[in-house]
Amino acid sequence: MSIIAKVTGTACLLASLCAPGTASAVDGAGISVHYGSAFAVDRYQKPADGIHLDVGLDTYYTKYNFDNTRDESNISTGSGYYLFSLPVTLEARHYLSETFCLTPYARTSVTYDFGEKSWNKSYWNNNQIFAAGVKLTTEHSFMNESGEYIGGISTALFSEYEVMTSSFDNTKERVPATVDRQNVKTGVSFWFSKEKPLNKKFGIWTENWGEFAWHTSAFSAKGQDNFLLGSLSSKIGTGVDIGKVAFEPYLTVDLVNDFLTKEWNKASWFNNVQYGPGARLVLDRVLPGKLSVYAEYLLVNAFEPQHLLIHDVKAGLACWFPIL
Repeated sequence: MSIIAKVTGTACLLASLCAPGTASAVDGAGISVHYGSAFAVDRYQKPADGIHLDVGLDTYYTKYNFDNTRDESNISTGSGYYLFSLPVTLEARHYLSETFCLTPYARTSVTYDFGEKSWNKSYWNNNQIFAAGVKLTTEHSFMNESGEYIGGISTALFSEYEVMTSSFDNTKERVPATVDRQNVKTGVSFWFSKEKPLNKKFGIWTENWGEFAWHTSAFSAKGQDNFLLGSLSSKIGTGVDIGKVAFEPYLTVDLVNDFLTKEWNKASWFNNVQYGPGARLVLDRVLPGKLSVYAEYLLVNAFEPQHLLIHDVKAGLACWFPIL
């Protein structure tokens, strides 16, 4: 997945099921409502309008950073990335009905690599992205017979304007003058999650996030215009409660593809699939918000050009919590 795909995600849906496709950092491991917890949502009553502020965080180690690189020469030589992603999203939600929400929003996303090797200084891993946009969202919650939340589905039409700036750390690479720092992004996104408890301690679950969007530049080199990117992140797993912690092994697939045909639309970072096993400890009952510690082993396949690299590892901490 690209830089663009990484700054979209699922955290806002976890807040209210009103705003998919607006936050990113938790997308690496995902966050689920673990078994036995209640998240009651009355989908038949129109929610109150309001201002919402939330923060996401994904800090992790990845061996090759394949999905976030923009220099293929470094993939086989550079090894070890210590990445930090922090999106902060402010929304003004206006509910048109109990299932439709119109939301202007603003977002700041900071990406930083704590490593000190040459490949840790690249601008695509060290930048800030500021965005403003509007989205129209529809959502539906799944409830069990006890009235507890067991999943939901949400889709959104959105359009946003993004600006990328160089890292606050002057030791990192500046965004080159040859790179377009502005991007307009318009499309549709969706989120689907469902859990099925098999007993009080054990269950199965799935989480799926996708986006199909046109980008004016995708923060590529100037003159390389128009990208039609489709992204899909899907997980299916099991879960077992261990006291206040849930242990969840899963299988994950992350796919991105550019449907246009210019030479720049064929870059490997816009055309690849990563898949493999993972596991996470969900700590929602220990701390407020949504928090998990995760590890994944990923097989990597670039569609075009074909890549020799066939694996990656990723491990870290992902969290999301509301402020307002």
